[in-house]
Amino acid sequence: MRNSCRYFSWIFSTIVWLSITSAQASEWKDKAEAEGKLTWYASLGATDARRIIDRFKELYPKIDAQFYRAGDAQLMERILAESRAGKYDWDVVSTTGFYAFNLKKRGMLAAYDSPERKFIRPGHKDAQAMWTSIYTNYTVLGYNSRLVSRENLPKTHADLLKPIWRGQIGIVQTAYEWFAVMLQGMGQEKGLTFMRELAKQQPQLRNGRTLLAQLVAAGEVNSGLAAYSQNFENLKRDGAPVDWVALDPVYGNLNPMSLSAKAPHANAAKLFIDFVLSKAGQETIRAQRRVPDRIDVLPDPPKLAQGFSAVFTADQVYENFDRYVKLFQEIFGKG
Repeated sequence: MRNSCRYFSWIFSTIVWLSITSAQASEWKDKAEAEGKLTWYASLGATDARRIIDRFKELYPKIDAQFYRAGDAQLMERILAESRAGKYDWDVVSTTGFYAFNLKKRGMLAAYDSPERKFIRPGHKDAQAMWTSIYTNYTVLGYNSRLVSRENLPKTHADLLKPIWRGQIGIVQTAYEWFAVMLQGMGQEKGLTFMRELAKQQPQLRNGRTLLAQLVAAGEVNSGLAAYSQNFENLKRDGAPVDWVALDPVYGNLNPMSLSAKAPHANAAKLFIDFVLSKAGQETIRAQRRVPDRIDVLPDPPKLAQGFSAVFTADQVYENFDRYVKLFQEIFGKG
């Protein structure tokens, strides 16, 4: 019943979107259909990418929309290799903030101020319209609700320095952006002092946020820091004894979508970006148990995007990223 309701909600949103944006969409539609093709390079899961492509094809069956899926680093390597060879196959790319920053810096992205951008949350879009985030992962403290009592839950990051948390915290071993943004939010000196004290709590480094959430659910560690809220929410929905709490500042890991500066099918690309940012497109992303970035499409449950202050990675962090990686590894080790 719940899935049926979501499907009919998506159908209704699609009809509304098509009627409201028909004027804007028609600007690209005829040219996009004449191009007849679209290639999207994506780092989100293949199943989720396929669902988005299929929804788009339902609306625009004359456009042969395809995607290539790889991890963020692999996508970047492929794009750079193709560029060196003078080959430009991709029209749209979606990846994490670090790689979007580097693509923008290299001049490989084109500005596109989609009419749907006005509905995207402040801070979730580039000022020059070079990228727009389509969903965000928020880092929280997830915990095993059988092993951690509510009265012992931390209210601040400083509470994690109490003796009861010694040896009970798991941290993702590559949480470099979280580390950098925490220093950004706390202030460099205060932040480094906190991180060094946290390291004295003997946190256990683990490879990957999904794995860390699963280990918390299994009771291998009591809690997971710098993990994504939706991972715990999804496990909780499936019956696992987990929950999560947001400790300010919360790091928001954006997932930007961009238009290629040399897109071979630029009109189809713009039409696709419009769709993904639309209410119908964002509801498709919500159905994948992600946290959409559109203000009128709340995640399920809404608390995944409410009740905390999010901090995003500043450009100067990316400019000095190697420094933060080195600092993290000096303090916490390499796992």
